[in-house]
Amino acid sequence: MKEIGFFLFTLLLCVSPRMISAQVPQLINYEGRVTAGGTNFNAAGQFKFALVNSNASASFWSNDGTSVNGNQPTAFITINVVGGLFSVTLGDSALGNMVPISPTVFANSDVRLRIWFNDGLHGFQLLSPDQRLTSVGYAMMAGSASIANTVPDGTITTAKLASNAVNFTVLAPGAAATNLAASGLSGVASGGIILSTNATATSLLNAGYLAIGKSEIGESWEPRASSNPPVVRSRHTAIWTGSEMIIWGGINSASYLNDGARCRPTTQTWTTIATNAALPPRDYHSAIWTGTKMIIWGGYNNGTYLNDGGIYDPVADTWTLVSVNGAPSPRDAHTAIWTGTEMIIWGGYANNSSFLNNGGRYNPTSSTWTPITTVNAPSPRLFQTAVWTGSEMIVWGGLDGGYRNDGARYNPASNTWTPMASDGAPVARDFQAGVWTGTEMIIWGGYGNAGPLDSGARYNPVSNTWRDMSANGVPLARSSHSGVWTGSEMIIWGGRNTSYVNDGGRYNPASNTWKILSNTSSPSARELHTGIWTGNEMILWGGENSGTFLNDLSVYQPPRTMYLYLKP
Repeated sequence: MKEIGFFLFTLLLCVSPRMISAQVPQLINYEGRVTAGGTNFNAAGQFKFALVNSNASASFWSNDGTSVNGNQPTAFITINVVGGLFSVTLGDSALGNMVPISPTVFANSDVRLRIWFNDGLHGFQLLSPDQRLTSVGYAMMAGSASIANTVPDGTITTAKLASNAVNFTVLAPGAAATNLAASGLSGVASGGIILSTNATATSLLNAGYLAIGKSEIGESWEPRASSNPPVVRSRHTAIWTGSEMIIWGGINSASYLNDGARCRPTTQTWTTIATNAALPPRDYHSAIWTGTKMIIWGGYNNGTYLNDGGIYDPVADTWTLVSVNGAPSPRDAHTAIWTGTEMIIWGGYANNSSFLNNGGRYNPTSSTWTPITTVNAPSPRLFQTAVWTGSEMIVWGGLDGGYRNDGARYNPASNTWTPMASDGAPVARDFQAGVWTGTEMIIWGGYGNAGPLDSGARYNPVSNTWRDMSANGVPLARSSHSGVWTGSEMIIWGGRNTSYVNDGGRYNPASNTWKILSNTSSPSARELHTGIWTGNEMILWGGENSGTFLNDLSVYQPPRTMYLYLKP
């Protein structure tokens, strides 16, 4: 299954939201850090805010009052972001497109802050995860001294705090010790403590916190027994919404499939998604996430190549069919990327004989297709890599009867192709893993003329150059594996060599080094599974091994450092 690279936005909550008001609080001071492609954002950004329930099915408040069922508000707020850091007072009606927050919002037991961000290139993207305002209830009780005094000292004990609740959360003096120990951390000091994965949390230092130490947490695998998983399968698709993984379609020994489910890793539960009877079963199709919806397109169904698709709304649990008017011809094993406003389909295979080098751009807002020029396009192929850089789609590699190691960059604004440099390119292959780092496309593994490969390279579209990847400590050669980008490393796992494998590695482009993943509690060997990155962990699901199809779920967390800050 081809892994599609996406430009990744991440959000780090640096300080807990704090309610402020002379009487009942109606304002929230919020500070955060936003990165684009792993780099601190540094410009004016557009933000949208909403207060929602735990599964974002209900909106309690939004910056302009228009959000319904956890969806985006209509209007946005422009905020200057410096070194990735930004701050805003939510509910301050003095700001444009901001309405007050009603105190009744916090009568709900679980209130979470949902944020959308637009860097000016990719459209509004949902940042993840939604931030739970765990301190709000106590902040409201502290609105007056008489009310605050009704909470006796020692009432809020460590028993009231979940074992992972310390992450990015300010704890009162004396409340931290047991909670930190339960999270595998030590080095507790007296005073309020913040844990952060950011070693240079400037906003914390500016707020008067002192860096007091750090704790190293090793890599780990966690097989998660989940209730009501979908039936076994491979060649399916998986996307990450910011809070849930959605899998759909694929094949098993019994049939082609047109069903799917949503998995929330935090609760280890699956929710079956609605089925659109008009959307036929398929495998080797594509799936992209728009920020609010999943779009399925193309694929193969038991002798029939397809050029239809569906748009799934997880909030409403409903499907809308993709228009076939002007759509590309039927195909499977193509690639699809999301630009922020359009889905671009390219390449693939049809009619058991035809390799393709055409495609189309689909705008879900207008439900219209725009053809892609074939002038200077790469030669026809299937199982190629495609990534989105923020302004161009890069297509590389694949199979057209022979293996390919060439490609080109497509600019949708000008509808033009630019050939990629061939000097230094990896050897020809298909079924490779490919990711976009924010500045480079990384290609690794796959199947070529010599069989499974353990090589790769990095491509910089600005300089149009390739760079070698380290061969030291490289994982075993493989194809049909998964690959994800964490923001600093590419993680590859699974696939097939002369037999199926259940190992992998982490590649760090900054140091040009590999680290082999631990095998302790890792999933069973497989290929054609899916792997997604949630922002802090990799989730693997499904796949097959020698005709045995799978539906188990495992989570991998890479090593990380937690830094401790003390407020004297």
